[in-house]
Amino acid sequence: MELGIFLPIAKNGFIASKTSPQFMPTWELNRRVTQKCEALGFEFALSMIKFRGFGGDSEYWDYALDSYSLMAGLAPVTERIALIPSVATLTLHPAVAARMGVTLDAMSHGRFGLNIVSGWYRDEYRQMGLWPGDDHFDNRYDYATEYVTILRELWTTGRSSFKGKFFSLDDCSCQPKPTREPQIVCAGQSGRGLRFTAEMGDRNFVIGDVDVLKKIGVELETAARAGGRKVGIIGLFNVIAAATDEEANRRFDHFVDGADEDAIRCAMGQISLDSSEGMARSFKMKAMFMGLPTMVGSFNSVAAHLDRIAYETPAAAVMLAFPDFDEDLDNFGRHILPRLECRRAQNRVAAVNC
Repeated sequence: MELGIFLPIAKNGFIASKTSPQFMPTWELNRRVTQKCEALGFEFALSMIKFRGFGGDSEYWDYALDSYSLMAGLAPVTERIALIPSVATLTLHPAVAARMGVTLDAMSHGRFGLNIVSGWYRDEYRQMGLWPGDDHFDNRYDYATEYVTILRELWTTGRSSFKGKFFSLDDCSCQPKPTREPQIVCAGQSGRGLRFTAEMGDRNFVIGDVDVLKKIGVELETAARAGGRKVGIIGLFNVIAAATDEEANRRFDHFVDGADEDAIRCAMGQISLDSSEGMARSFKMKAMFMGLPTMVGSFNSVAAHLDRIAYETPAAAVMLAFPDFDEDLDNFGRHILPRLECRRAQNRVAAVNC
C-alpha cells in the first residue's frame, strides 16, 4: 500500500479549529514537508486547489497557494516522489491544463499526475464570474468527462478535434507529448461519481474507514472491469497520534473544543449547528476535519489501523494529513512508519535514506 501526503497548501491544513496548530501555507513549509515525505519513502504528494476560503476566526483556507505552480516548484527539489497537482475544471481550459501538465512532466522526469476537481463550492467560482449556473451540480461529471477526454487525446496523440456539449476543439495541438500518460486522480462516491472514475480515472479518493473502503473498492472495481479498465482507490485520513491513546484523545478533544464554527457553517452551508449537545459535537467533529476520517491514537494504534487498511481493504494507497505538518510528520517517520508491517521493505529503505 502506497503512502501519500495531502500537502498544506491552504491555511491551517485540514482542521477548522482555533486550537489546532495555526499556520500559513508557505512555499518553505510545502517544500520541507514534501522533501521529508520523499526521504521517508512516500510515493506521492498531492495538493488541492482552492480559490476561496471559509473565514471564521481562524481564516480557514482564506490563504492558499496555487496547486500547479507549487508542484512545478517542487519538481527540481525532489527526485522520486510523484507530484499530483489539482485542476479546477471550471477555471482552466483542458488544452491549457494539458500543456501545463506536459511541462511539469518534463520538469519532474515523468513524476506528474493530475487530480480532477469538478467543482462544488459555488461561491468559489461565482466570485470570478466562472459559475455556469446551478445546473452544474447535475452536469459536473459530464463536463469533467469531456475535460479528461481532451486531456487524454492531447497527451496520447498530440492533437484533438473533440466536439461535445461543453467543449469544441479544432485541430488543437499539444506538443511535445508527456514521457508517459499521466495518472488521473478523481474523487466521487456517488453512483455518478464512481462511474466517472471507472470510465475516466486511474485512482479515486474514498472518504471513509475500513468498511467504506471495502464497499467502494468492490463497486469501483466492478464498474471499471465492465469497461476493461482497472482503477485503484485512495483512502484519505487525518492522523492525530501521540505516545499513548489517552494523550492522542486529549489532543483531539482540544481541537474539537476549539472548532471554528463560523468557518464550519460556511464550509458546510449551514445556518447554525444542531442545538443538541451530542449532535452538535458529532457535526463539528465531522465538519471541522473537512469530512476526512481521523485516526486518533497511540503510535501503535495508528500503525495497526494502517496495517488493517492495507490487509483488509483493496486500497492502493492512503493519503495522510496532520495537525502539525512538521512535528507530526517527524513523529510519523520515527514512531509509526517503522511499526507498519505492510511497509516493512520500504521502512528499511527509508531508514537508510534518513
